[in-house]
Amino acid sequence: MYNKKYTLKAILGVEGILLFYSGIMLALASNNEIKEMMFLAKVKPLIPIPFVFMIIAFIFNGTMFLLSISDRFMLFLIRNTFQSIIIRALMVCLSFVMINPMFAELTKLSSVNFMSPATAPGLLFPGGLLVHVLLEHWLGGIMGFGMGIYPKLFTRIKIALGSKIKK
Repeated sequence: MYNKKYTLKAILGVEGILLFYSGIMLALASNNEIKEMMFLAKVKPLIPIPFVFMIIAFIFNGTMFLLSISDRFMLFLIRNTFQSIIIRALMVCLSFVMINPMFAELTKLSSVNFMSPATAPGLLFPGGLLVHVLLEHWLGGIMGFGMGIYPKLFTRIKIALGSKIKK
């Protein structure tokens, strides 16, 4: 039987695992493999940022999404304590790092073969590049940005889906 209160938790869990896995795979990939992937995908970031920040962004936001499954962590993010503000600011900055390579390439979408595998992030199946771009860069970046700016939204979605969050 389908229970809708686990819907957001499942989305956060899958997104967190995918980002964390790809962050680890990118950290293990060689520089030549990353350069080849960027060349094949025809990606140039809007603002040049060292690639290590992309790896940190994937691992950090993936970890935050996995922790967000817990209602207690969401309540921690809502509070205006020094630690929660720092975590939220990091999520916003690192989400921009995740979306940054995608902005300049919106006009060139027709020239990219999304059915190719994304080797550097470890998605070695046909369509891996599509999963990497849509779920990791766009969805992960937008969810991280939203969670950093307004974490109450995710708590309200959880309550609307049937979770009982105790304050």
